[in-house]
Amino acid sequence: MAFQSINELEQFRYDDCVIGEMKVEDAQIKMIVDALIVGRNNSQNSNFTESYADTASVRLVGGTILSAVKDGYKYYDANDVLLNEVPDTPLDGEAIDAFPKLCEGAYMYSVDKEADVDGKSCYTFGFEFVDEEESAMGDSYRLTIAFERAIVSWERYLNRVQS
Repeated sequence: MAFQSINELEQFRYDDCVIGEMKVEDAQIKMIVDALIVGRNNSQNSNFTESYADTASVRLVGGTILSAVKDGYKYYDANDVLLNEVPDTPLDGEAIDAFPKLCEGAYMYSVDKEADVDGKSCYTFGFEFVDEEESAMGDSYRLTIAFERAIVSWERYLNRVQS
């Protein structure tokens, strides 16, 4: 790969990021993503302006999924009266193991640093799935992942991000 950013997850934006593939193998978590935005302060960005990376590979070396949660929600009417509330739902071991295979086409909308765990970096990744029946956003999930090193690689830059 022409560009390789190491341990700089905060130097990317994930607003439009779409997962092409996600898998857990060989003691790492690997994601192929489209529409990843390389930030101005990223060590691999010599343009000093936000630009989209071509299809990128995100590898979390020594990665372990610590937890996965399906986000709950509150539904209000036009008068701000609560009609329905669904709490967050933690996923169990089997559902966590199956989750990466379900991510193709999902949006990865956020990556937030948490407290380090046992000397590993710990981040929470936000995923949202499209509801095919309603052509709207569907369920959202948060995965907390601990890893030793994050490597983001891409071949070339595409266009600059328009504000």
